[in-house]
Amino acid sequence: MVKDIRKQGFKALKYLQDIDKDDILEAIGLEERSNPWVSALGTFGIFALGCLVGCGIGLAFAPKSGEEFRSELGDRVRRKADELGTEFRAQMPVT
Repeated sequence: MVKDIRKQGFKALKYLQDIDKDDILEAIGLEERSNPWVSALGTFGIFALGCLVGCGIGLAFAPKSGEEFRSELGDRVRRKADELGTEFRAQMPVT
């Protein structure tokens, strides 16, 4: 009988140790547990909205047309790739 009481006491203690703030608030009806997927999707949605707004503002205030900008960007990327290729080849030992 003493062992049963002791065993039940340990079970009760373990149960009480596992209770957190969300469990208590849910029991009295004040707050639901937050779902990590809902939080992640909400965060991703806000990020995506920020990206769209930023792109829209960038396009609205762009000093050049899209064709000019893409051409200039392509030229810059090609020049930088050529520079890096030249530096890489210069650092490679000749065998």
